[in-house]
Amino acid sequence: MKLTEQNYYSEEANSAYMSASQLKRFMQCERMAIAELNGDWQQEDTTALLVGSYVDAYFSGEEEKFTDEHPEIYTKTGSLRAEYKQANDIITTIRADDLFSRMMSGEKQKIVKGEIYGVPFRGKIDSFLS
Repeated sequence: MKLTEQNYYSEEANSAYMSASQLKRFMQCERMAIAELNGDWQQEDTTALLVGSYVDAYFSGEEEKFTDEHPEIYTKTGSLRAEYKQANDIITTIRADDLFSRMMSGEKQKIVKGEIYGVPFRGKIDSFLS
């Protein structure tokens, strides 16, 4: 299977390749991991997960797409919720760090795949420096 941005999180990709997230779920609870693979359970988007995704989207150049897909990050008046304002402060601090900026100058969200002990794995690298 060729992995792309469009199918990376698909059920087909989940069945064909293990990921770090899947491995962590298996280590936490095998039953939950199998239920997720079978489509019987889906992890809920927590605020912490969304804040992390918001920061990640900023650095991968997909902030606008993220905010369009997650209107819940805004209040009724249209301003960012407090958690995301704090995330903007984190982004500002990170951008001021020269070493981090150099590390984030590579290819964003590069999809990689390989094998670990005979198990096909997939991953996404935040910033791939070649």
